[in-house]
Amino acid sequence: MEAVTYSLYGSDAKGTDKYYEDIERFTDEVIRRLEKEPAVSQFSSYAAIRHSDSGDPLVHGLEFLMLGVLWISYGSRAAFIHKYGGKLLAGVYGWKTRGDRIRAIIERTKGTLNPFLLRGPQQVEPKVSMNRFADLIGWLQATGEFEQESRRMSEWLVFLKSRSREDGKRKLSQAVTFGKWFEARSREVLGRHTANVELYIDKNNQRLKWKENMIFCTRGRAEYHLNMVGAEIMNRAFREKFLNTEQKRVLLPICMREKGEAGCRAVESEHGYVCRSCSKDCQVKIISDLGKKHDFQVFMIPHASTAFGRQSIQPGKVGIVGVACILNLVSGGYQAKRLGYEPQCVLLNYSGCIKHWHETGVVTDIDLSRLLNRIQVGTTG
Repeated sequence: MEAVTYSLYGSDAKGTDKYYEDIERFTDEVIRRLEKEPAVSQFSSYAAIRHSDSGDPLVHGLEFLMLGVLWISYGSRAAFIHKYGGKLLAGVYGWKTRGDRIRAIIERTKGTLNPFLLRGPQQVEPKVSMNRFADLIGWLQATGEFEQESRRMSEWLVFLKSRSREDGKRKLSQAVTFGKWFEARSREVLGRHTANVELYIDKNNQRLKWKENMIFCTRGRAEYHLNMVGAEIMNRAFREKFLNTEQKRVLLPICMREKGEAGCRAVESEHGYVCRSCSKDCQVKIISDLGKKHDFQVFMIPHASTAFGRQSIQPGKVGIVGVACILNLVSGGYQAKRLGYEPQCVLLNYSGCIKHWHETGVVTDIDLSRLLNRIQVGTTG
């Protein structure tokens, strides 16, 4: 399959083993460097005092990295909208989960606003300051694409402001420096898997100008690499609690289904669409059969915003394996965790949905052995 933006197959299409070897080694390298950053351990101590659940230090390290990457990617756009304007727009976009008609109205509004409020020209990287960091968080909220990330960045802003002015600014600068190292190093290690990102953006720039998904679809390679590493870190951090849950669910994107001549006959349920086995070659059908065999539930989700519903559940009861394209991984993990689920994730081998990436849509797939490894069952027997 030719990559639209990314491909876990790289250039040889012989399998995904090389990608998973690359990401495991590189994540180890990132973690070793993060362990030497005093801001990470200090934030973990601060979180332990501020919250009853302090979170995982591995994830705090991911957030330090995220801070740097997002600053480099969008810091120069932060001045285009005030932080309170960002909160207002984020609240409007939150209505997307309330039904298809409301979602359609919100998306049209978002497409109209994007070029004027959000897509300022990329300029020289701004001078590091707390005020600009607060503006960046407002911009992230205003896009409607970084709800979970902006929540975590807001916690970091409070932490940095709790330090002396000099120390807070120094830690912010250290995160930006770390982000610059990551941007260069991740391209060396993971760049073979994201070689088409810039080509896709250049080819589709004008088409996307008035689309509600403009910001999402024009995100750069560093953000793909951030989500790759972020998914690996989250899988490690949340693994034990996931395995101890009473119930396991696998959430598949709708772009994985093979429609066949008669079309997909999946039926809607409380948690998503359930496969009716209408196509023997459909990977959704294959995974659903594995679920019956190994005691996990499988649901198709038509839209990322509806993946977990809006209601929290009892923590520790349900483990979720979310299957998604790269740019949805970290935000999905945070959202699941915030609602009480214990998440793991598996990457789509490539992107291809008709909503974001491909004019007619292509059927996507995953490495089944990676899914079964997340569930902790064998591939045979």
